Amino acid sequence: MKTFFFASTSYRNARKSPLKLSQLRFLSQQARPEFADKVLGFFKSFFVSRIFSKESVNNKIPFDWSSIRSKIVSVNEDTRILHAHLKLLKTGHAVIKKTEIQTAPVFTASVLKYEKEKLGPYGFFAGLSDILEKNFDQKFHEDPRIFYNISAPSSAFICGSQGSGKSHTLSCLLENCLMKSDLSKLDKPLAALVLHYDSFTSDSRGTPCEAAYLGSNPNIKVRVLCSPANMESIKRTYTGLNVKIEPLRINQTDLNTKRMLDLMAVNSDDGSMPLYLHSISRILRELRTEQQLSNLPFNYADFKRAVLQCTLLPGQLGPLNQRLDTLESFMPKSQTDLQQKSQQESPKKKKKKGPPVQVNNDRPNHTEASGNNWSIQPGTLTIVDLSCPCVTSDAACALFNMCLNLFLEQPTNVGRIIALDEAHKYMNSSTEAMTLTSTLLSAIRLQRHIGTRIFISTQEPTISPALLDLCSMTIVHRFTSPNWLKCLRSHIAALDCNQLEIDQSQRPASAEISPQTEKEPLTISKPSDILKQIVKLDVGNALLFAPSAVVDVNKKLGMNYLKIKIRNRLTSDGGKSIMVK
Repeated sequence: MKTFFFASTSYRNARKSPLKLSQLRFLSQQARPEFADKVLGFFKSFFVSRIFSKESVNNKIPFDWSSIRSKIVSVNEDTRILHAHLKLLKTGHAVIKKTEIQTAPVFTASVLKYEKEKLGPYGFFAGLSDILEKNFDQKFHEDPRIFYNISAPSSAFICGSQGSGKSHTLSCLLENCLMKSDLSKLDKPLAALVLHYDSFTSDSRGTPCEAAYLGSNPNIKVRVLCSPANMESIKRTYTGLNVKIEPLRINQTDLNTKRMLDLMAVNSDDGSMPLYLHSISRILRELRTEQQLSNLPFNYADFKRAVLQCTLLPGQLGPLNQRLDTLESFMPKSQTDLQQKSQQESPKKKKKKGPPVQVNNDRPNHTEASGNNWSIQPGTLTIVDLSCPCVTSDAACALFNMCLNLFLEQPTNVGRIIALDEAHKYMNSSTEAMTLTSTLLSAIRLQRHIGTRIFISTQEPTISPALLDLCSMTIVHRFTSPNWLKCLRSHIAALDCNQLEIDQSQRPASAEISPQTEKEPLTISKPSDILKQIVKLDVGNALLFAPSAVVDVNKKLGMNYLKIKIRNRLTSDGGKSIMVK
């Protein structure tokens, strides 16, 4: 009708040529060929009789056909563009549903039953406490299982008091991803990096990372990288475990400008950067310019030589030397000895005659002369345990950040896992900890593109609220602190007080019944009941918050939560409390 509206407008404006039905048919076929005959008939019966007078038709009053043709062509082009645009907005419900299921961090047994062909690798992770409590006789009429989606990159924040089951939950997630078993549908195991630090240590032994007990499965290759100054103590700490102990050695080829700036804690965001750090930044900038021109890697000897030539006050040299000494203690000695470097760079210099120097080639491994091997292999677990009296928590964060970057930059088609065990022991408000947090946040934001899963286990959820905002799921074990709950409420949508009150006021007395499972849907409790539920949680039980989790065929968890019971471990449990008999 728009076409003939323009025709009538043109008719009123100009009358130059006689009206011919053959021309009208041709123009109709150009606009919409399938409706040409119907439009022409309508034009005869309605348009001519109503719009044009009988006298004008009999007298064959002329039309401006050139104007009409341009109007029709314009409308036809606009229609074509409209259909092209609308086509790009069409996304089938089946496509959206498939994507949501494939990217969900966790899903229930009902989803596995009906959508199994859409799922990739997954692992049995926990069970629904409500169903487990109703079935004491183990005759389950409903399947309580909850599965972790190994296929999709995701992130988990695990918190709770000491002894509530945090490390156990972390180990269960690692078991799902690192080993083939009846628990998991996994063709190719992933590779994991676990960061561990404990301030309590002694010359005899310390506390091992609980993830090391995964080595009780012979198919998981566990390697522990420790401080060279605490090598023997770490060996005694991990006695009896199927792990390989290596000193952490950072090769100078693993260093670059960004890592040196992070190590020096160069952070100008708050505007309070010490004056000597400006000199360090200038030195690193000049060295990077030379590296770009010569296409050579970072050379620590050149950096150290430039720092020594820089005129700094004694008060400025103190913190600088402290950071450099920490780095050099984790580097091969051959790369930090400037005197040896200068002799190697000037071989033409004559040497005094003397007795032959005996070279000790009996090194424990290749790591002493170069650095650790960071290549990623499936089914491997690397634990960086920097528990040492000589390593502070700030230094541990700086070294963790360097190891994390080395792990992420390795080219591989193997899925990666980054896990922080007992993160509250080293994640604080220091510049080094903030740098590590920034790296973790970047990894979480890019987890889909770099194929990485991040697990953070800590007692205190207040260590880094920004991590709570980005994590795919939050697993809350037992705790008793109202301040911790206040922090969680500020960063978890399902615990928002205002939203909870709205949900309770709008919820009917009897909840709707889910057509898929024919049971009451999982609903959130009143705000005052949340802390009561958390305090009453048994060891190994937790509340799971995961808005994108799929709990039914056509239902996400959203603003609700699940009360779950973490499964038992397949590997040895090293987190049991030591009791007096």
